[in-house]
Amino acid sequence: MSKIVYGKRTTDTVQCIDTAPMSIQRLWNVSNALGINIVRVRKTKNRNELTSGDTFLGYHKDKVSIYQQKSSPKKPLHFVRPTPLGKDNRGMQILEVADNIDVQDTLEVINDYEFYTAKGIRAWLRIAFNRVFA
Repeated sequence: MSKIVYGKRTTDTVQCIDTAPMSIQRLWNVSNALGINIVRVRKTKNRNELTSGDTFLGYHKDKVSIYQQKSSPKKPLHFVRPTPLGKDNRGMQILEVADNIDVQDTLEVINDYEFYTAKGIRAWLRIAFNRVFA
């Protein structure tokens, strides 16, 4: 198997995040705390760009892609449930990881994304302070 897909509950194609190794659950929790909806870690292909679709903003660095719903999406998005994303269907929905995932590299990309999305000098200073003294 070249990839594993984790979600909030088990389906035919998705494993419940509760059954994942602790390191993968840590990725999920950090991403969820930042309001990220989808994280994808590829096996080989590197991407380094920002994308903007009808629903998501995409941040791509090396093998990691991070997707966060726009504040005003043009199209509502549903993950299995009939409730649109952003109502009571918030936070992380999908974590797709390659079987050769480097969790530390992935966490570093998520940290870079947090810094990229921080608004204002106070937020940047808080993040830098937390990184130095954490």
